Formats: sequence, C-alpha cells, structure tokens
Amino acid sequence: MTDSTTGKGRRAFTLPQRAAGVVALGLLAGLALAALYFRLDPARYPFPRCPFYLLTGLYCPGCGTQRALHALLHGRLCQAASLNLLAVLYAPVLVFGAADGVRALATGQVRRTSFLYHPGFGRLIVITTVLFAVLRNLPSALGTWLAP
Repeated sequence: MTDSTTGKGRRAFTLPQRAAGVVALGLLAGLALAALYFRLDPARYPFPRCPFYLLTGLYCPGCGTQRALHALLHGRLCQAASLNLLAVLYAPVLVFGAADGVRALATGQVRRTSFLYHPGFGRLIVITTVLFAVLRNLPSALGTWLAP
C-alpha cells in the first residue's frame, strides 16, 4: 500500500495489533471512568458554570449533564434524570457508538453501516436537543421539571 502524497509505503495493522490497540483504549477509558467515579464529585468540587447560563440566565441543553452522568455512574437514575433528562436518554446512544467504534477498530470494518450515520438520526438528535432547550426554559411546570 503506498501513500499518494509521499509515495512511501504504509503498513496495514494486523488483527493482533488492532486487538492490542482496542485493549489499550479500553484500559484508558476504564481509568478515566474510575477517576470520574471515585474522585470527581461535582457536588464537592467547584466546576466552571455554564457560560450560556451566566450570559443569558437560560439553561442550555447541556446544563446539569456533568452531575447527571456522575449520578448515572453511581446508579442513581432518578437523580440523573432530574438533573438532565436529555443526557440520560442519550447515554445509551453514546455507549452504543463507543462499542461500535471499538468493534470497527478491532475488525477493520467500516462504521458507516450503523444507524448513527443515518441522516434521519442526525436530524432527530438536532430536533430533540433544540426542543429540549426550549421546553426546559418555559415558565411552566414542564420547564421547572426539566430544569437542572
């Protein structure tokens, strides 16, 4: 296999090399989750406030996500949903996307066959995110319930 820009050959990764890369990435992800689980409690450490909220007084779709993901890691689903319902609903999509990426890396297959790359799914994500942002800022019971 030659690189068209330099003319030099590139070496393709073998299956054992890919598997070693997947294991290394898995270990790094596990260490990051362990640090988040054991060390970084958003209730104890001062994290930066949302700049959108500071400037406008409105909640962005991401407000409360860090605390919600921390609650999810500790198995507190109701608390996580009360902090950011959208993050809780999108968490399985992120896990599936990560697993699909690991599968593609390990097998060398193309990822574009997943539903994550379908244009309709992208539109659905944008529409639900914008709708969530609008609904959580309404002065109603629904807005109060969706606010972090």
